[in-house]
Amino acid sequence: MAYGTLAGLSDREKKTLFLAAYFKNLGAVFLNPIVLEQEFQNHKQVQTHLNTWFQESAQLAKEAGLSEVAIILDQYYRRSVPQDKLAKIFQVLNAWVSCRNRKAWRPSMSEKDTLIILEQRAQLEWSDPYTVHHFIEYFRRPIPQAKALGAYQN
Repeated sequence: MAYGTLAGLSDREKKTLFLAAYFKNLGAVFLNPIVLEQEFQNHKQVQTHLNTWFQESAQLAKEAGLSEVAIILDQYYRRSVPQDKLAKIFQVLNAWVSCRNRKAWRPSMSEKDTLIILEQRAQLEWSDPYTVHHFIEYFRRPIPQAKALGAYQN
């Protein structure tokens, strides 16, 4: 949530992003373990099999009365720029965390490699270029200079 503070997000917006992360992970409970044991040939196949996770995560948020969280969860996982401001931020943060965390099939990616992945997502318009570049600028600067860069305006 440090980025949220530096980006000038309100406490409510930061809490909404935190809840989106929680509900995203909670939706994984609905995945059939067999899905996680499969090898996939392409991204479309992955999306098809994991769609239950994405839908259940958003549905849980809706049922909890957290419509802002549900909007994020409906938009972040696609290979396209979300419409919602917080979904744009969540998508970039989620990609960052996913790359930086170790997976069963690979070690965690370096910061340099993760930044390259984020840049590629922006170039392909899988993530909002403004949001990616804003995040990278904050990431590359020491905290006092990052504060001077300015709040997220997209």
